[in-house]
Amino acid sequence: MKLKSLIPVAVTVAMLSACQTSDEQPQNETDELAQPTTVTDGSGNEITIPENPERIVGSYLEDPLVTLGITPVLQWSVANRSSTQVYLESYLEGIDPIDSLLPLEGLMEAEPDLIFAPGEESLASGDFEQYNQIAPTYVIDSETTGDWRATLMEIGDVLGKEDVANEALSDYDEHVEQVKNDLTEAIGDSKVAALWVIGGKYFIVAPTVASGAVLFEDLELTPANVIADLPEDVDAHWNPISLEALAKMDADYLFLIDSDPESIESLKSESVWSTIPAVEQGNIYDISGSSSWLYNGFQANSQTIDSVYENIVGNE
Repeated sequence: MKLKSLIPVAVTVAMLSACQTSDEQPQNETDELAQPTTVTDGSGNEITIPENPERIVGSYLEDPLVTLGITPVLQWSVANRSSTQVYLESYLEGIDPIDSLLPLEGLMEAEPDLIFAPGEESLASGDFEQYNQIAPTYVIDSETTGDWRATLMEIGDVLGKEDVANEALSDYDEHVEQVKNDLTEAIGDSKVAALWVIGGKYFIVAPTVASGAVLFEDLELTPANVIADLPEDVDAHWNPISLEALAKMDADYLFLIDSDPESIESLKSESVWSTIPAVEQGNIYDISGSSSWLYNGFQANSQTIDSVYENIVGNE
């Protein structure tokens, strides 16, 4: 992101009284000098960011927004606005949903003064200029949105909240180190897997994205064979796996993400289920399909880390 003018800075002005005596303390007053800032977004658009934007929309960017201390005026949803990011509900209670297609009429009713978009393809109900006429619309490129840290830093940069973003990342790294050490003591190099069940199908998490990155990059757990053997260039967060492959899975600890109770029951009735080491050892952890495990970001990853800790260390 190329800034055309400086992000507003705080200027401290010392206010000294004319009748101040030598033993009186100076009285300091801090004035926040804010002004519109012109930036170039990820699609090459020049966007003027308003001073102190208060009504912000960031569909599917709510995680970095709340991490920066910002409550958006609308929240992303799917399935005719009936399904939202439940893992963020403590931050977004009372916030109206807007369909993931970002209908223009719904946006206009919300009267935002700034819109963040994860790629122009997310502006699905119109073109960029239509959204930009409603409010300045800042597009984040796909490479950045694929990296939750970079996304957090870019939004923080645009809003003059770089310090908040940096502090969050520092806190996250500290959290990771603490939990990683406890997990190493608890299970050593035992193998771990995460399996998502939905619609009668099974999916394993990739080792370098979303909750897979939390498990195997951040916490440095050892992936089970079905995960370790995925191609290095795999793009999908979750990858289909057959019952035959599940029968060969060598996971000692298995996180079972349940988005379909009937399919879960069906899986547990299959003969291959009992061949998984984690089942034999009683190390199966049922995770809600509406939990953080299917998402990515500071809040999502932090909750996933806590889930891993509570299930494994809390049960040792």
